[in-house]
Amino acid sequence: MAANIPLLALPYDIRYLIYQQLFPPDEQLYVQAQGTKLQSMRPEGLPTHVLLVSRQINAEASGYLYNSYLFNIVGTKKDCLANYETFLQPLRKHARKSVRIDAFSNGVHSATMCISLQAGEAKSDVLNRRARGQRRTIQEMEDELNAKNDKPWYANQLPGCLAVCGVLFALLAWLLRRTLSA
Repeated sequence: MAANIPLLALPYDIRYLIYQQLFPPDEQLYVQAQGTKLQSMRPEGLPTHVLLVSRQINAEASGYLYNSYLFNIVGTKKDCLANYETFLQPLRKHARKSVRIDAFSNGVHSATMCISLQAGEAKSDVLNRRARGQRRTIQEMEDELNAKNDKPWYANQLPGCLAVCGVLFALLAWLLRRTLSA
């Protein structure tokens, strides 16, 4: 029969091994920014219930979680920029090293982006292998989003309006030629 050993009675090294088994073995985790919420993109979610056990377990498990992964917040530019700071607060609290923030965009034509956050430089090689998106600063992304929002309402509709006007002009010219030749 297994002995009932409280988790805190185990040496820290053993608890650390438990955290390794409890959390995903991946190098990076994806978080979906949607509206005002951030949600893990793993179907089974993350085992955050362990953070509620005690203050000490919370500190240890949070330390493991926030220092072991590259976190990628993905979604629309608006949602990512509005929500990444919510995630940044606990990351900075538990990070053992400075927090690195990288933003990736597929250009001004794209509505989506990725904000990658990591404690220290441990997962920089993962970012360097990244094959998608152009690396941008958060400020550049915010400026791009604000520039889009500063356009008058008709600015995005202008190409379509010009096309319709061209068709109407061609139709009017055809009608005028037909009327004059009759």
